[in-house]
Amino acid sequence: MMYQEEIFSNAITDAKKESYGTLTNEIKGMEAAIEKFFNKIFNTSSCISERDFKVTSM
Repeated sequence: MMYQEEIFSNAITDAKKESYGTLTNEIKGMEAAIEKFFNKIFNTSSCISERDFKVTSM
């Protein structure tokens, strides 16, 4: 009986670790997409400002 409980407990722990790893990877992917989005927006707006107002970015 103890052996079965230990196997079940290990299976639950392994499932939690796998789910955590999957979630972490998804979050990293979302962070990268958001960062790329903001970089594109800020670079575009700074380029427009430089062109329109004849200034250079720092």
